[in-house]
Amino acid sequence: MKNKNTFTLLAIFGGVLGLHRFYVGQVFKGLLCIPLGLVFAPFTGVYWLLSSTEAFDNRYNKQRMQREILETLKNK
Repeated sequence: MKNKNTFTLLAIFGGVLGLHRFYVGQVFKGLLCIPLGLVFAPFTGVYWLLSSTEAFDNRYNKQRMQREILETLKNK
């Protein structure tokens, strides 16, 4: 499961290289961040710093959360 705090730190400090996008598996967006990172990456980091963990999970961990719910239901 991807961690919001890790993503935020990568966006703030490694956003120029697109490290935050590579972390969540968005390779194409990560490659786009390399030329555009100076402009957009700090804003992405601040956005996720101020957002909730639930919002982050809904965006980047949705499939994993659904699988965990299904596994829980199967085990009951």
